[in-house]
Amino acid sequence: MDPLANLMERAPTHRHVRVLAADLVGVEARPVVVEASVHGNTHAPPRVLGLPDAAVREAFHRVQTASRSVGIGTVRGQTVVNLAPAHTRKVGSGFDLAIALALASIAGFVSARELSHSLVVGELGLDGSVRPVTGILPIAELAARLGVDRLVCPHECAPLAAMAAPDIPVFAARDLAEAIEQCSATSTARPVATPTMRSAPERREPDIARVRGQESAQRALLYAAAGGHNILLSGPPGCGKTLLARCLPGLLPALDSAARIEVLRIRTAFELGEPTATADILGHGLRPFRAPHHTTSYAGMIGGGRPVRPGEVTLAHGGVLFLDELPEFGRPALEALRQPLEGGVVHVRRAGESILLPASFQLAAAMNPCPCGNLGHPSLACTDTPRQVDRYRGRISGPLLDRIDLHVHLLPVPAADLMDQQEDSARSPQLRELVQGLHAQQMERNGGVLNRALSAGALRSPAHLQRSARALILKYCSDGRLSARAIIRMLRLGRTIADIAGKERIEEEDVGVAMHYRARF
Repeated sequence: MDPLANLMERAPTHRHVRVLAADLVGVEARPVVVEASVHGNTHAPPRVLGLPDAAVREAFHRVQTASRSVGIGTVRGQTVVNLAPAHTRKVGSGFDLAIALALASIAGFVSARELSHSLVVGELGLDGSVRPVTGILPIAELAARLGVDRLVCPHECAPLAAMAAPDIPVFAARDLAEAIEQCSATSTARPVATPTMRSAPERREPDIARVRGQESAQRALLYAAAGGHNILLSGPPGCGKTLLARCLPGLLPALDSAARIEVLRIRTAFELGEPTATADILGHGLRPFRAPHHTTSYAGMIGGGRPVRPGEVTLAHGGVLFLDELPEFGRPALEALRQPLEGGVVHVRRAGESILLPASFQLAAAMNPCPCGNLGHPSLACTDTPRQVDRYRGRISGPLLDRIDLHVHLLPVPAADLMDQQEDSARSPQLRELVQGLHAQQMERNGGVLNRALSAGALRSPAHLQRSARALILKYCSDGRLSARAIIRMLRLGRTIADIAGKERIEEEDVGVAMHYRARF
């Protein structure tokens, strides 16, 4: 191709050009038509229409400087750029490359017809380089749904785009001149090949074999992993609560392909990940593990802002959300967990913008039994008054506790057990294989859901619940000590306990164990 020399002297061949770009709404991409038009023969300040934010309004200046850097001049006349539909707010710098190509088409260096069948995203540097943008996976999925002839994106984003949209040509642009050549009707550029998945690296989670003692808590952790149940660990400082909670992701099997795509959609929509790291996630399917500090705000937990940013519940989608020092979190942040724990989604509405964010996670929480931490300690006395203890525990509401299936109280491990060099026989890889088999069994039997989401009607049927187990539940709950939600969650836990024991139905013993873990402390 001509090295784009003498552009300033060329007369425009198209006065109005359209090119397809994309904008993000939460974790989904929506199409945006970039329209560029030039009128008159004198230079005038450019105008960018279509509810652009500050980054979009600045795009024209980046485009002009980048164009000059690669040898492209500006076309004389009043330049107007419109981003359609005009009634939705446009955010970010991902429209730079589309605007630059539209103006290059007006100057006669890109076929308007070829450009109209392309989807283009990318941020421009002042030197003409094309920089990566967020949301490349949902953008590539959008391109595949629309059936465009090509997707032109930054070089760093191309591998993931090729994975997400294997049926359309994906071109990796390092700079504006390369992007212009790739959109030419006579282009000899080749699309990016779909990369091969790399082998899985070593897992990062601590092995449960590191835990000394705490057999009941380890058993509860297995129940939580096997059925997808939420778990709360309570005990004095230093008894192993945090270590146990951090072992939970290591007991969970890798994400399946659909879940991996969902996790990657969130990752790419809100942060710029390295392509190799992104390919690793696709390759081994490690589950997210989020452990926010207890000073996290309501918006930090659930999501918000303008534009809307995801909260910890969305970033933990498909994995584990660990809340250490649970009572120290703000009440609004904790109460906001109630809806996603039930529905698996968060509905965020800010300034007329309504976004649905995925938030299906497993909650693991840890807390001290009292402010000083020594309540129930075998050798240390608690220094708190009953009123202080009640106020401390009262920071966690009953409805939130209702949504936690396993309540585990831990005691300090004797020094002799801590110094024992012999590791326990149970290790995370072996337990993970057991959990993986149990997940497959539950998905097949329950119609595609784990026990934590099994319907109340199915749980009450004779196919799941023995008559003696039903009688025990009626006797235990006759005084109204448990809510309807707590009873159903207890039955779901009993179903998991029965599955681990290899039983077809929930028996009286399984209900008794579930009752033990439902008892609050």
